[in-house]
Amino acid sequence: MSLLKSKGRSSIAHEPETPVERRKGIRYRLNASAMFRWNGPEDGQYQGEGVTRDLSVAGAYVVTATCPPPNAVVQVEVFLPLSEGGMRAMMKADMVVLRVEHEVAGNKWSGFSAVGEGFSLQTTSERASRIVAGLIEHSEASVDETG
Repeated sequence: MSLLKSKGRSSIAHEPETPVERRKGIRYRLNASAMFRWNGPEDGQYQGEGVTRDLSVAGAYVVTATCPPPNAVVQVEVFLPLSEGGMRAMMKADMVVLRVEHEVAGNKWSGFSAVGEGFSLQTTSERASRIVAGLIEHSEASVDETG
């Protein structure tokens, strides 16, 4: 913002604001099933389910019909289907809701973004663990090549 003076008159000019990127990690577009829980008023326990829109090492955006309120601490579980049979991996984290959006993209669905210290990973078998480790290694190599 700057003050402009012209022949005894003053006016305030607004300089365009540059958006500030607050994310610390790379976001990956991923549609995976998610479940989440949080404590509400009067010791109420609430839960919801949805689909991730994107994920990072320590954050997620979840599209859902049931949103926790901003600043709520949520326990998030993201289920990653692996390409081979019924093997699955689950990522878990305690996160804080940063932003809630209603009627995303003109739909009746809502969504929220949350951030935490990072996900822990659980797999259904040793083979699933090796597949996930390979995916992570491939992803990190791709980031090194582009960035």
